[in-house]
Amino acid sequence: MFSRCTTTMVRVFLLVALAITPSMVVAQDGVKQVAELGSCPLASGKAIEDCRVGYRTFGKLSAARDNVVIMPSWLNGRSEDLIGLFGVAASGKRLVDTSKFFGIAFDAFGDGVSSSPSNSSQQPGSAFPVFTMEDMAQAQHRVLIEVLGIKHIRAAIGLSMGAHQVFAWAALFPGFLDEAIPIVGSPQVTSFDMLSKQIVIDAIEDDPEYQGGHYTTEPALKLANAIGAQMVSAPQYRNSQWPREEFAAKLQEIEAPQRQDANDRVWQAKAILLHDVLHGKTIAEAARASSAVKFLIIVAAEDRMVTPQPALAWAKALGSETYISPGTCAHLIMDCDAQAVFERVTRFLAAPAH
Repeated sequence: MFSRCTTTMVRVFLLVALAITPSMVVAQDGVKQVAELGSCPLASGKAIEDCRVGYRTFGKLSAARDNVVIMPSWLNGRSEDLIGLFGVAASGKRLVDTSKFFGIAFDAFGDGVSSSPSNSSQQPGSAFPVFTMEDMAQAQHRVLIEVLGIKHIRAAIGLSMGAHQVFAWAALFPGFLDEAIPIVGSPQVTSFDMLSKQIVIDAIEDDPEYQGGHYTTEPALKLANAIGAQMVSAPQYRNSQWPREEFAAKLQEIEAPQRQDANDRVWQAKAILLHDVLHGKTIAEAARASSAVKFLIIVAAEDRMVTPQPALAWAKALGSETYISPGTCAHLIMDCDAQAVFERVTRFLAAPAH
């Protein structure tokens, strides 16, 4: 029988020999983990102190470490909301087959799990610095390199704000990933996209309960919640889901308090307002700078949250595969066109990366 000391020494030796971290040994599929990164420098010149990034892993890392697929969280979402997109069973909404790939779901800054105005002890509330999609990608990259010992990934997949982060990944680290699958995302927000986010920000900041971000009780934010619900789908879909006679009950449902902290919502919306991986280049120039990455670009024709044209222009510049969803649920693409998305993503990932 080994002594406790001997057992510990053997475990440490195995970890060193396999060049993997303790978190990768003990973590079970879908269990929340948090990487402590110290200070995270931001594009603004400021930094997030006591920087933390939440993540969950799924499946097994191959011996060659060449089967990693990452997925950042969407606006007002968390990695727990992505769990159903990973799995072995070929369900209509599964995007990452964990019998083949090692999946990593990331919590974005401002989601209440990773560093956010709501959970920062050193920079709480309105003292929290503004961040960008590229800041999120930089921190996620550090988790892969510094915490998980992963130096290259097969693909990055994301929906909505998660897709914005995928474009940021491709722009920042074109040699680090083989493939990118942004779904209803964009390399640069348009003025219409900015207007939709500014309206939500104004609705939150103008709410008397918000108190300039210094509230002690979470504000209900009924108007901001209703505006958000209106933006995410096309009229035909909303009308089909909400019979006229049920409007009062549905309105009460969407106006109900949300899970996400009010400041966190504002900071993520501001990050979208700032989203622009072009940095003065044309879309074609920025796309060609990321030409080492193979793209599958999926947009929704009737999207009112994220204008499809910039992503389609990016795809055109690279000759990338595209899919334009005709579904009336628009930005809520996985509500009415999940099977088509699943089929295209599965086929794309099954093909050779290059």
